[in-house]
Amino acid sequence: YQPIVVPKSESVMIRLKEIAEKGFSPSALTSYIRNPIDFYFQKILRISEVEEVEENIALNTLGTIIHNALEELYEPYLNQFLALHHLEAMETKIEIVILKYFKEEYKEGEITKGKNLLAYEVAKRNVYNFLQLEKKSIADDGDAIKVLLLEASLNCEITIDSLAFPIKIAGKVDRIEERNGEIRIVDYKTGKVDGNSLKIVDFSDLTSDIKNEKIIQLLCYALMFENHDLKQNKDVSAGIISFKNMKGGFLPFGLGKGKHSELLITNPILEDFKAELSKLILEIFNPEIPFREKIG
Repeated sequence: YQPIVVPKSESVMIRLKEIAEKGFSPSALTSYIRNPIDFYFQKILRISEVEEVEENIALNTLGTIIHNALEELYEPYLNQFLALHHLEAMETKIEIVILKYFKEEYKEGEITKGKNLLAYEVAKRNVYNFLQLEKKSIADDGDAIKVLLLEASLNCEITIDSLAFPIKIAGKVDRIEERNGEIRIVDYKTGKVDGNSLKIVDFSDLTSDIKNEKIIQLLCYALMFENHDLKQNKDVSAGIISFKNMKGGFLPFGLGKGKHSELLITNPILEDFKAELSKLILEIFNPEIPFREKIG
């Protein structure tokens, strides 16, 4: 079997420039790292991926339902400090809200039995567990939590010397909160995430290995938020809440070794990340480098 190789024709270069104007999403950049030919099909040819494995559809759908439910539950309490009675009020609505989004996703689907009932119960349990985590933070740890943005569309522009036009990075962030005076950028993942996968010792080869995809996504969000009005010189951290590792709580990005790793995303960290990101973008825009399929 020969890997697919697609040269970058003039029309491909025009399409790439279109994407740069509209905005590269963090997931588009990581899809290029995972397999350039997937990026070519999805972003250049705009062929959407058809998931054939039923479990994947179920998992993606479950993620959408949980995201939508949390957005609706938290919406009334934006920009105010969360109190226990707010979270208790949310708890009473879990069932109604999950049911609503289940019906939207499974328009004709039966959710009172079989796999769908199981998925419905899992969604309810995940949202309930998440609210318990929040209650514990407030009641036991004394955290002052204010949710600032939900499902926020952010973007920023990167200027690269050898490119004649700026590159826009754009995407949606699940949640941005202020916690004890610091800004926290939160990405929800329905799958299991291990905190160690969000730590790196340095930035060398960051964008050449797909195992760093979650780090790249988090740092893209931090980059997009850098000039936002809400930042106001506050310290920023970014991390993941994994619904299959809820006990882990907020799993932050960290730079450096072990317990001494830097968890705040400082300007030097963003500058180093931007340099790595620029290398990746230059490769994508290099007409001499074809889209080459990765195998295995």
